[in-house]
Amino acid sequence: MPLSVPETPAAWGEPLFRAQFKMEPADFQVSEVMNIEFDGQGEHLYLHIEKTSVNTDEIVELLAKVFQVDSKAIGFAGMKDRHAVTTQWFSVATPSNEDPLIATLLEFSTGDKSARLLEVHRHSRKLRRGAHSANKFVITLKDIEPVLDDPYSVFRSAVDNRIASIERFGFPNYIGPQRFGFGGQNFSRARQWFRQPKKRASRQQRSLWLSAARSAVFNQVCAQRVRSDNWQQLLEGEPAMLDGSKSFFDTSTSTKSELDNRIATFDIHTSAPWWGRGATPAKTDCQEFENSALAEFEEILSGLEKAGLAQERRALRARAVELQARWVNDSTLELSFLLSPGVFATTLLCELGVCREPDRRQSI
Repeated sequence: MPLSVPETPAAWGEPLFRAQFKMEPADFQVSEVMNIEFDGQGEHLYLHIEKTSVNTDEIVELLAKVFQVDSKAIGFAGMKDRHAVTTQWFSVATPSNEDPLIATLLEFSTGDKSARLLEVHRHSRKLRRGAHSANKFVITLKDIEPVLDDPYSVFRSAVDNRIASIERFGFPNYIGPQRFGFGGQNFSRARQWFRQPKKRASRQQRSLWLSAARSAVFNQVCAQRVRSDNWQQLLEGEPAMLDGSKSFFDTSTSTKSELDNRIATFDIHTSAPWWGRGATPAKTDCQEFENSALAEFEEILSGLEKAGLAQERRALRARAVELQARWVNDSTLELSFLLSPGVFATTLLCELGVCREPDRRQSI
């Protein structure tokens, strides 16, 4: 059985450059795109908050304190990075007479940390995970150094062409390294827990470990599809994912030309297992491919099944919508794009170059 997180080869070629990112919070900006029509009433107060160097859990803790509620009364659509400038939505189950008090209570600035309230709305339903339609990213890559000793004009052309390919055809939907923890520790602990399931662990720890194990299974299959250069073509017997959805369907009753057209227009995507109990929906060639790719993962698969997770699928391909690149100077590139919830921006960056952020372990 593998002792480390699976490697994730790039689909579009070798890295074109080395670069730094997240040198400062403004270099990594993320904004949730939310399409909820607020009904203006109900027990849930929706808060649109901009934060710098503050993660989602810290805001949940602050809201629980301000409104004197349990964290279960607080909803949010997704987790956001600490080392960034991010805007996201939260909901709090609270009486309407609390509304006038929140503006001053929720704004703070301490050192490099800050938060401010942008909008407030009332709604009848709690905000659920994955409720946002997309995440908008603006990422600045600095200290860019070309990998090859080509003329600068050739290098710039290669980067521009790579970006055009990613925009036109998408990129492998790998789970980013942050899911696995520093040094892959979440995956390692998942393996240990599967061997000793009676070992005491908090609900949050189990959730992290199970997510890391599931992600490793997905990345293993995705990596094998990239190596086989068939990550954009449906295999015989492969379930197809509907774009923007967790739903998948049996492709056996559709013609190849119909499926190819839907793949080309990003209406559907190829898929890989998001492992859990129950029979895999993959059949024939697809099932054989996945069985081979996961031959060394038997203990992980068994552990996920025993944990009670359902057998699902995840899209193998991700799309960067409205992908734009702007060269600030010869060594600084600004990228902006929209990604669906659950798609990692760091995965897109890996298709361009080796992008590293500062080692902050000393400051933790």
